[in-house]
Amino acid sequence: MRILLVQPASWSPDGHANFDAIEELVAAHPGTGDVLLLPELAGASLPRADYLDRVRELATGSGAAVVGGSHYDGAINRGAVFGADGELLSEYDKVHPYGLELRSGVLPGRPSAGFELGGRRLHVLLCADLWYSASLAGRDGLDAVLVPAFSVTRWDGPAPARELWQHMSVARAYEFMTYVAVCDWHHESTYHGHPCAGVTGFANPCPATHTGFFTGPPEAPVSAHDLDFDRLDAFRQDRTDRGFREGLSGGASGG
Repeated sequence: MRILLVQPASWSPDGHANFDAIEELVAAHPGTGDVLLLPELAGASLPRADYLDRVRELATGSGAAVVGGSHYDGAINRGAVFGADGELLSEYDKVHPYGLELRSGVLPGRPSAGFELGGRRLHVLLCADLWYSASLAGRDGLDAVLVPAFSVTRWDGPAPARELWQHMSVARAYEFMTYVAVCDWHHESTYHGHPCAGVTGFANPCPATHTGFFTGPPEAPVSAHDLDFDRLDAFRQDRTDRGFREGLSGGASGG
């Protein structure tokens, strides 16, 4: 399975403008991914029906499943996943709004159940939800955690936030024995005057070399990452054999 992380150059409060830009980026990489991961608030404040239409159209047009970032559905930060055939695979909410969102009245949503694709279990966490390990507790056997993000930062530049996100992503990947893909806006984007850190990247709990635990942020607006599930399954089995976990539950991950 190959995941494409789509990192547009700038965010607009017009969700249609964001999806137009995303479609243009994706069109330059036809047929190269099984899953497209979009950043948080790609749909801005589009009405729910419009947002769902744009995500569905992107999925059917690209021939890939699309994790559609999110949009504000009333007071909830909410997103959806559509399969390449246009089927709604999952809906998910942001459980832990913070900072600007809390001050503007955004409310906590409900945890999602995740979805299955190609016999593998995938789960979506919206931005700050990755920072809460309880978001993944009891979900052994997840094959990938997909994180749409909009990483506003209070630092003078993007480096500190990127380093924090890198460490957090690798920690989650290793602890829960899963791939973690984070898709953010480009670091020159802003959200209501607040700068973005551009923390797009990919955490691998079982890389071939010590330099492969985290890859990113990418220079290109679309980056591809292959998920080697055979290697992931072998890694899980090895950790179980060595007593790190008593066993794995659910999914096609084996153990």
